[in-house]
Amino acid sequence: MRRKRSIRSFAAFAALGLVPLMMSCSNKATEEQMKTLHDLDQQRDQLNNDLQRAQGDLRDAQGKLESANSDLTQCQNNTQAAQAGLAIWPNVWPDSVDWRVAPPPAPEPAKQEHHRMMRRHH
Repeated sequence: MRRKRSIRSFAAFAALGLVPLMMSCSNKATEEQMKTLHDLDQQRDQLNNDLQRAQGDLRDAQGKLESANSDLTQCQNNTQAAQAGLAIWPNVWPDSVDWRVAPPPAPEPAKQEHHRMMRRHH
């Protein structure tokens, strides 16, 4: 029992002896550590700027891609319309009969005779 007590006493004295040592330790960063922290802060800021620039470039590229896809869709629609028209060629406009202009009527024969006679007398 005495042995247990002496071990506890020793531990208590040792702990009390370490308290002043722990309190006297400084947690201040050295000049080299401060420089490293400053460099890391600058690197972080640069990486954040690079990330923002890359995100902006990505948005621009996505906008251009969307525009190109829209142009492609329009081109494909035009191509399909042209191919459909070629498939029914030459009757591309089935209602064209409705809007064709009729040829002018033939001249009357009596008027033609009158013109011939007039030419002979001249």
